[in-house]
Amino acid sequence: MAKADSSARTALQPDVPDRIIATGLLRARKILRVTDLRLETDFRALVALVSVAALPLVAARDVEPRRVVVPGLAQSYAETVPSAKVELFRVINAERAAAGAPPLAYDLLGAKVGDEFCRDAARNRTSGHWDLAGRPPYLRWALAGGVDHHAQNFAAESRHGFEFTEAPVELLKKTHAAFMSEKAPDDGHRKTVLDPIWTHVGIGFSIVEGEMRMTEEFSRRVLEWAELPAGPVKAGKTAPVALKVPRGWKIGAVEVAYEGFPKPMSRAEIAARRSYAMPPAWRTFRPYPPAGTRWASGETGDFRQSAEGRIELTIPLDRGPGHYYVVVFASKGEPAGGKLFPVAAPMVEAQ
Repeated sequence: MAKADSSARTALQPDVPDRIIATGLLRARKILRVTDLRLETDFRALVALVSVAALPLVAARDVEPRRVVVPGLAQSYAETVPSAKVELFRVINAERAAAGAPPLAYDLLGAKVGDEFCRDAARNRTSGHWDLAGRPPYLRWALAGGVDHHAQNFAAESRHGFEFTEAPVELLKKTHAAFMSEKAPDDGHRKTVLDPIWTHVGIGFSIVEGEMRMTEEFSRRVLEWAELPAGPVKAGKTAPVALKVPRGWKIGAVEVAYEGFPKPMSRAEIAARRSYAMPPAWRTFRPYPPAGTRWASGETGDFRQSAEGRIELTIPLDRGPGHYYVVVFASKGEPAGGKLFPVAAPMVEAQ
């Protein structure tokens, strides 16, 4: 693209903030109050619990190879504009401190996922959370090896008639400031930045000619490791999954959310979707209740957490080919009767 003259830039630049396109994030899946995790004393349950204790944690071991994913392993990734991202990272943590939220650690996996998506979106001139292949943020995160609970802030700016001449740090800070200036109820980006549940953030950035894209990739790193099938599993079969949370954490529920394989989308379709959320859950696993009690909702329980924080599940892949997200809800201490926040969402692919 030919560089515009200074008079054209001067005339157009005041309008630049109005052309920042920033899509929102639905918060419906971030917090779950498990209202039926209430214990009731039931002496009849004692006999049943004795029988349950003798059952194996996983009904049938799958002979297919499995892989262990450890969140937080050092990443060897040379991200784009690292010094500019350092400055924005400082701004984010300062804003969180002012709001009473804990500081974040920087995540190179998030930066890698963000950079790759921003580069693809700028090259293809898309403005939204999806790519042209129809993949949403949580799928791209899982395909990159992410197993933590994840959320993405995204913004795009398109310029016609003049190019980006500002330093990357100025562009990053200006775009982030647009997030933080949002007003309720349309303040999903701002709330995401200040949400105390997050532990890490990585920043994505790319400019291709007159297209600038930026993301903030937030994650909540609690899980110590996840053991998953090494590759796709045949639809209709089951997938063994094992998880481990740190000592002091309790898993109160595990939801399985299903979504079919993505379908290609046009630029117009992507731009029309202003927000996103995980697919709805179709199956919920609950821990066995303590001896002498039962869940008020009547469930008998599906798994037992070891003293070290490990659980094992057998996930039925009975919704057909696609992606099955194992959404783990946990809390520090006893979860019964309280709020449960998602801490992880490892993915199993069925073909």
